[in-house]
Amino acid sequence: MRDLLYHAAWIFILPISLAAANLGVSVWIWVALLPPSDLLYGRLGVVLPFNKLAAAATVFALCTSQTKKDFYVDKLAMIIIAYSVIVTLSYLLNDSILGIADLQYDKFWKELVLFFVIIGVMYSQHRLHQMALVVSLAFGFVMVKEGLIFLLTVGGHKIEPIGTVGDNNGVALALLMTIPLLLYCANYTAERFVRIGMYVTAGLGTVTVIATYSRGGFIGMIVLGLMLLKGSRYKIRALIALAVVGVVIFATLPENYLDRMHTITDATADDSFAVRLLAWKINFLMALNHPFLGSGPYASLVWTNWSAHLGVATTWLFNSPLVLRTYVAHSIYFQVLGDTGFLGLGLFLLMLFTAWVKTIQTQRVARRDPALRWSADLARALQMSLVVYCVSGAALSLVYFELLYILLAMISRNHRTALQLAPVPAVSQNVVATRRAAPAYARTA
Repeated sequence: MRDLLYHAAWIFILPISLAAANLGVSVWIWVALLPPSDLLYGRLGVVLPFNKLAAAATVFALCTSQTKKDFYVDKLAMIIIAYSVIVTLSYLLNDSILGIADLQYDKFWKELVLFFVIIGVMYSQHRLHQMALVVSLAFGFVMVKEGLIFLLTVGGHKIEPIGTVGDNNGVALALLMTIPLLLYCANYTAERFVRIGMYVTAGLGTVTVIATYSRGGFIGMIVLGLMLLKGSRYKIRALIALAVVGVVIFATLPENYLDRMHTITDATADDSFAVRLLAWKINFLMALNHPFLGSGPYASLVWTNWSAHLGVATTWLFNSPLVLRTYVAHSIYFQVLGDTGFLGLGLFLLMLFTAWVKTIQTQRVARRDPALRWSADLARALQMSLVVYCVSGAALSLVYFELLYILLAMISRNHRTALQLAPVPAVSQNVVATRRAAPAYARTA
């Protein structure tokens, strides 16, 4: 019955997507982050290509709508284009790739399309709020569902993988990246009960991250907590709240959770971490052999690539176990290195750094006008999500993650909108400053 109702709902959802491009973008993001195959049973979960339907409806609305668009190419977009060229060449010029490479590249170019649709269509405060809310609802559903089950089973529930992020480690990262946006939405929600519900959802998200037993998630949770404390306008209250939450969590944690987190300080105490180190070394050695374009998407999963470097990797720098099966890179940085070489890694790091700089620049621009406080707060939330990705992603293979490119698009779009709406800075008397008025559509839906 649930599956039939979900399919029936698209009778109303699809026309909405066709009516306006910004609504289509929201549906596209929702389906991309929370795929129906994770919600539905049996064949009904894959009967209709919901993601493609949402994308096609959005592009149709974009092409047929007479409303104003604001497409542009800034530094961040240029770097993403350059990086996508390297990924494309790496994919096309490497013959020894698996089916997963085809799937990931197919997903990657669609993420690029979504990136440029977002920056051209979601140009106003209302539409940026709309995006933040859709992302929060998509993974907020996972927070509530998994968090409540974990609490009701007194820690006996095992977190199931999600199609968009993979295993428990990916789930932890996705939820940590979403929590800042969820808190941002809560701060700009007028309804008290809705705001409280969002805070509760964020709390359940923390519970779910703990339930994943992810060491990368544990580190990311600490980093996020420190950033929330630093950015809070009420540091004493925030410190007390974090201390209370920390004590409650520590008191209720299972003993085996603390034992697993303790292995972070000792790589030899856990075989899985030793395999990660081996995978990092193999991806680095692959990049040495193919420094400019790498060995293609998910190259370390190809047995010929793995076995060719396994002998050297077991003794290089430090001893590692001889593992006679392939593994993913287990790190966004080493994954990019093995997949696209040093050139791709340089562009990937430049992309992340440029996005981080833009969040800082947006906050500086927004301080000129109290009416742009929302833009500064959104930039701060996006900055925290990006930092969590960079920190926790160091132990995860999530380079082709939809949420990353959605965040990058929001960072770029928010920065441009803030520049369009910011007041003109004071200038010298010898300089005649001219400034084109901000487009009317920047302030409206």
